[in-house]
Amino acid sequence: MSIQIYNNKTFLLSTEQTSYVVQIDDSGILSHLYWGRKLPDIEDFTGRIPTRDNSYHASIDKTMEECSSFGMMRYKETSMKVRYADGTGDFRYRVTGYQAEKDCLRITLEDAFYPLKVTLYYEVFEQENIIKRYQKAENQGDTDILLERFYSAEYGIPGTSYEVINFNGTWGAEFRKYSDKVNAGKKVFESLRGSTAHVANPCFIVHNGAREYEGEVYYGVLEYSGNFKIVAEATPYEYLNVLIGVSDTDFTWILKPGESFATPAAYCGYSHQGFSDMSHTLHRFCLKELVPEAFADKSLKVLYNSWYATLFDVEFEDQVKLAKRAAGLGAELFVIDDGWFGERNSDTSSLGDWQVSKKKFPEGLTPLIDEVNRLNMGFGLWLEPEMVNEDSNLYREHPDWVYRFPNRPVLKGRNQYALNLTKEEVVQFMIASIDNLLTEYKIDYIKWDMNRPVAETGGTSEVFGEGKEVWVKHTRNLYRVIEECRKRHPDVEVEACASGGGRVDYGAMRFFDEYWPSDNVDPLDRLEIQESYSYIYPAKYMRAWVTDSPDGFTKRKVPITFALHTAMCGALGIGNNLNTLSLAEAEEIKKQVAIYKRIRDIIQFGRLYRLKSLTKDEFHAVQYQKDGHNIIFAFLINGRYGKEQYHLKVKDLIPDCRYRVRINELEYSKSGAYFMYYGIDVTLKGDYDSQLIELDRI
Repeated sequence: MSIQIYNNKTFLLSTEQTSYVVQIDDSGILSHLYWGRKLPDIEDFTGRIPTRDNSYHASIDKTMEECSSFGMMRYKETSMKVRYADGTGDFRYRVTGYQAEKDCLRITLEDAFYPLKVTLYYEVFEQENIIKRYQKAENQGDTDILLERFYSAEYGIPGTSYEVINFNGTWGAEFRKYSDKVNAGKKVFESLRGSTAHVANPCFIVHNGAREYEGEVYYGVLEYSGNFKIVAEATPYEYLNVLIGVSDTDFTWILKPGESFATPAAYCGYSHQGFSDMSHTLHRFCLKELVPEAFADKSLKVLYNSWYATLFDVEFEDQVKLAKRAAGLGAELFVIDDGWFGERNSDTSSLGDWQVSKKKFPEGLTPLIDEVNRLNMGFGLWLEPEMVNEDSNLYREHPDWVYRFPNRPVLKGRNQYALNLTKEEVVQFMIASIDNLLTEYKIDYIKWDMNRPVAETGGTSEVFGEGKEVWVKHTRNLYRVIEECRKRHPDVEVEACASGGGRVDYGAMRFFDEYWPSDNVDPLDRLEIQESYSYIYPAKYMRAWVTDSPDGFTKRKVPITFALHTAMCGALGIGNNLNTLSLAEAEEIKKQVAIYKRIRDIIQFGRLYRLKSLTKDEFHAVQYQKDGHNIIFAFLINGRYGKEQYHLKVKDLIPDCRYRVRINELEYSKSGAYFMYYGIDVTLKGDYDSQLIELDRI
C-alpha cells in the first residue's frame, strides 16, 4: 500500500524502497518528518516533541514545511509569496481536508481569512521509487490575488554539511558537473533565459559524502523548460531546505476570481546506494513514464547529418551524393541541417520563412526524399521555429510578432529575434508552418533548434505592473505548439536542440524523442559531458555524433575508432564530411555502425554503470547491461611510461553464472563472481586508444 494515513494527520507515502512522511503538527502546520529508506509502521511517528519558540527564532522557521509562505515569522526561503488586494502579504492557512485515491494524495490548505486555496498533490510511483509533487493555487474570491512566488515543491533534509550537485556550463561546455558544500546561506541554481539553458539544469542532487555505489542521495528533477530556480538553504536549525520550481525573478501571476495556477511537476527520489542507483531509478522512470509513446520502445536509428559537409551550401545534387555515401556506411536517417529554406545562405536571413528554397531545390524536396527512401533511409530536416531573422518575409509582414520594448532597438542574438509566443497568432502560425511542411513532404525526423535566449519580455503588456506572467505563458505555448504538431504527425521523430544542451529537461522530454547535449563533438570533451549528463538523463535521449578530426571546437586530432566508440555510448549519429573521408575511415565507420546496430538496444535501454571516470581515474569506462548482455567501452586518453594493461571490475552480474567475454579476437569465459570481484584486464596503448568489450551470460 503506497499511502497510509493515521489519525487524519500523519501521511506515509511509500515506494518499494523509500518512505516519505508528512504530518499536520499541533499548530496546524503541514510539516515534513521523514524522507529515506522504507519504514513499515506509520504509528512510529506519534508522540513527537514539539519545536519551541524563542524571541528571534520562531518554531515555524525551525519546522521543515511542505509548503511555507513568505511572511509571519518565517525568514527562510519559502514555497510561495502572495499579495491580496488590501496589501496583506502572507498565507496563514489551515489544513481543511485531504483525499487519497490509489497512489495519489491531495492535501488542501486554505487561508484563515482570505479566499485562497492551495492544494498539494503527491503521486507515488511505487515500483519506480519516485514521488511526483506539484501545487495548485485557486482564487475563490471576487478580487485579484497576486502570486509572486510559487514553487513546485519544498523538501526538508535533516542534518548539516550537505553538498549539492548541479551542472554548470556554457555553449560547447555543457554539463560540467560540480558539487558545492552548503554549510550556511543559500546555493541558488537558476535560468532567466526563457529556457533551461546551459548554465545550470533544473534538478538537485543532495548528498553528504556519497559515492558512485554507496551513500545517501536525495534528488529531484523539475518537469519544465522555462525559467527555473532551485534553492538549497542551510538553515541555522540543522536542516537543509530545498525548493524547486518556476523562477520567481521577474515573475507575477495574477489570479483573477475563479482562476487557478498549477505549477509544473517535480519528481523526487532517495537512494542509500549512491549516484549509480539514483541514475538507474531516474532512467527507468523516464523511459516508462515521460517519453512520447511513438518511440518509447524503439531504438533510435543511426542518422547522417550533412551540416559539416555543406554548411549553408545545400543543393539537390550534392545532397544526393552524400545520401548515397551515407547509405553505404549504414545510416538509416539522412538529415539536411540549416540552409534548405527561403533565401538562407547564412545565419542572417530567412528564419521564419519555412518554404523550401526554389533556387536550391527547384522541384521541392520530393525528388531528394524519393532518392533517400530508395536508399532505405528516412529523411529529416532542421528547423528553428521559435525565431525569426530581420531579413525575412515573416518579419517584414509582422514586425510586432517579436519580443521587444517600446522606444528601444530590438536586441539580436545570432542575427535573430525571438518570436512572442504569448500571442495566439504566433502560436497558430508556428503550428501551421510545421504542419504544412510535414503534410507536403514525407519527413521522418525533425531537429528542432533554438539558438538564442529570450529577452525584452516586458513589452508584452501595455498595463503598468502587468506582463510578468509572460515567461510561464511562453513555455506553456511552446508546449502547445509541439504537442499539436506531434498529434497531427505522431510518426515523426523530433530531436530537441538549443545551441546544444540548452533545452535538456524533463519538461521537453514529454514532447521530444532525444536531446542534442552539446554542439561540441570533440570526443574527449564529450566523454566528460556524457558522464555528467548520465546522472539524470538516459543514454537513449543522448544523440552523439562522430565527426572529422581534427575537431572544429578544439582542433584536437583523435583516431576515428576512439571517436566512434564515444558516440556509440548514446544514440549514434554520423556528422563527417563524406566528401573528404578517406577509404580507411569510411570502412571503420561502416564496421562500427554494423556493430552498433547489433548492440544498440543494450546501450539505449540497458542499465548504465560509470565504472571509471576521467575526473579521477587513469582511464574512462562505462558499462551497459540488459537481459544478461553487457557492453563496456574503455577509453585511454594518455598512455604513460609504456603501460598497456589496465584493470576494471564489472557491475551487477550473477555470481554463479558463467559469462563469455569478447575483446577483439580474444574470447574466454569465467564466472560472474570472477568478473565482478577480480575483473577484466584490458589492453590500451598510447594516446586515445579505446576498446569495446562484450560480456554475455552463457
